[in-house]
Amino acid sequence: MLSLLQILIAVFIVVKRKDFIYLLPAKEPQVLRDLAYDKDKRLGYTIHIKEEGKLVPYLVLAKNYIDQGNVLLLRKHLLDPPMPFQEGWKRFYYGHSMIDAFMNKEFINRFPKNVQENIPLTELGIKPSEEHAGMKHIEKIKRKLFLLSDVDVGDDRGKHRMGDDRNLLYFKRKGRVKEDRLAYSDGNSTPYSWWLRTAFATDSVVASVVNYKGRLGGNGVAYISYVRPAFTLPPETEVEEKGNDERTIYVLKADK
Repeated sequence: MLSLLQILIAVFIVVKRKDFIYLLPAKEPQVLRDLAYDKDKRLGYTIHIKEEGKLVPYLVLAKNYIDQGNVLLLRKHLLDPPMPFQEGWKRFYYGHSMIDAFMNKEFINRFPKNVQENIPLTELGIKPSEEHAGMKHIEKIKRKLFLLSDVDVGDDRGKHRMGDDRNLLYFKRKGRVKEDRLAYSDGNSTPYSWWLRTAFATDSVVASVVNYKGRLGGNGVAYISYVRPAFTLPPETEVEEKGNDERTIYVLKADK
């Protein structure tokens, strides 16, 4: 008769290693990494964080974003109102864009001070500025808040990418890629386009977007699309349950 250990080994061989965890009961999350979609999606991969005192849902998408050791969070709902990528028809450059400045100088102040202080800098690969265009393939910048890239949301052809950039598992689900890219403003059932940090391949005054159909596309930098902020937090950030019998959510333990 086979021992329990032998049976488990046999099952492990048959089942994909990444799916083996789903044969076991879900564990109550203690830290932020436990909620990540690529750790255990059964827990709902959502954390609620206060913005100006109101709890707002963020998707917990990756336990180790771009191999920098931190957990990736993406705002579930689009920010109202939509805004242009930058002022006027200037050549695309994410590092000096209106959106980059808005997220890191204004929007970040919506979070409690202790959350702001715990957000680490994330190193990102972007299209170089015009000044450095002929010198290097990508430019590296560090930001607390940022937009996702075309690679993050499932494009395998991304040109301006870091060596560790890869598609997020959340956007690679079979048959659901377009649906999972769709995004809405809070309380609205109509999807809208949202900006990415990636330059559009064939036009210097166009930035990449996820459009209202969930497809990758482009929008002129002076036109409007919605902002969907992303940032990271350390994996050991403590979380806890909040709610009642009807609805339970997860929040940051330090987000008081």
